[in-house]
Amino acid sequence: MSPFFCSIGISHWNCPLQIREKFNIHKKKSIDFISNIKSLNGSAFVVSTCNRTQVFANNINIHLLKEKFIKYTGNHIEDFEKYGFILENDNAIQNLFEVSTGIDSQILGDLQIFSQVKEGVDLAKENNCINSYMDRLIQFVFQANKEIQSFTSISKGAASVAHATVLKVKQKTEHLKNDKKILVFGAGEMGQRILENLNNQTNSKITVINRTLNKAKEISENQKVNFSNIKNLKEEIKKTDVLIVATSSKNYTINNEHIDHVDNKKLFIDLSVPRNIDPKIASKKYIELIDMDQLNSEADKTLNKRKKDIPKAKTIINLYKLEFEDWFKLYALAPTIKNLKMTFEEMKNSEIEKYKGQYKQDELERIKPLIDSIVKKISSKNIEYLRRRYRIDEDILLVIQEMYKIS
Repeated sequence: MSPFFCSIGISHWNCPLQIREKFNIHKKKSIDFISNIKSLNGSAFVVSTCNRTQVFANNINIHLLKEKFIKYTGNHIEDFEKYGFILENDNAIQNLFEVSTGIDSQILGDLQIFSQVKEGVDLAKENNCINSYMDRLIQFVFQANKEIQSFTSISKGAASVAHATVLKVKQKTEHLKNDKKILVFGAGEMGQRILENLNNQTNSKITVINRTLNKAKEISENQKVNFSNIKNLKEEIKKTDVLIVATSSKNYTINNEHIDHVDNKKLFIDLSVPRNIDPKIASKKYIELIDMDQLNSEADKTLNKRKKDIPKAKTIINLYKLEFEDWFKLYALAPTIKNLKMTFEEMKNSEIEKYKGQYKQDELERIKPLIDSIVKKISSKNIEYLRRRYRIDEDILLVIQEMYKIS
């Protein structure tokens, strides 16, 4: 197993939304991608969100990974050459920690990113695409995230797309006070988060609409909001002040035909990647359209406080990285430790065989636990010394191998 670890992808930091949406990769394609890497003896998982499409991989040639990434995300080679990034070894590991803990998110401390990373990891595990090296690294990453959530303010306040969306709505519709009508189109995970935040932060009249009526009705009952049939979408848009679209279609779910009757000012927010509101709508007289790249935390009063905790979060990350590095260094000793235990066991059995003619069987049975205990203690002492010494002097491995004739 190679310790080489890398990551490749595109993200919000240097890639505009109209390019990012081209690289969005759905679940089935993601499974095909990581399964292909597995067939090449690699290990990988994919994180595909509104702000990034990125693969983390181990034990695969970086040039081959780039070729596969471009293939499975739509063969947009020119766009990747202009906007893509490749990270290797420590840089890739650092990025995995920072992405998973929300430090690398468009909205600092975004609570949703961890669940998105975990979703990618779980999918890879279900398809046996995570090897022991990557699995252990992920354990340290998840532990770091837990500690950062517990001991820093990184994710306190508007640390989610849903929360930031509500802040944007409040900022843009301040003149409407509490009388605004809000229509949420989409009842998936993002839609539900939006509804939760709207309920917690506003007194607006809220309606949810979804392609599946039963799902819209169920969500409306849970969130105590109104619901409507998708057949009424055009009519509902006419009545609303704010339209929030959180659908997950490959095509536009809102276009010009839905607004040809609009004659008053409205705010449209598109939280989908690829975009589900036709960008041409932004040119219409009464429509203000905000997409993911325009959604930011400028109205978030907790941002400065959360920024102050970035050094603390990075310190926690560094500690867990050191623990992982220590684990991997000792992991390299595993074959020698296994052989060392076998050598002691063989020596024990050889000596028992040599002298067993001098003892009766019942006598051997009585003293065998004592012999096992002595050998175990000697073996443990050797292994403990090897591990401790190896941390500061790798030559001890050669000494032990030579001493006990271990290959």
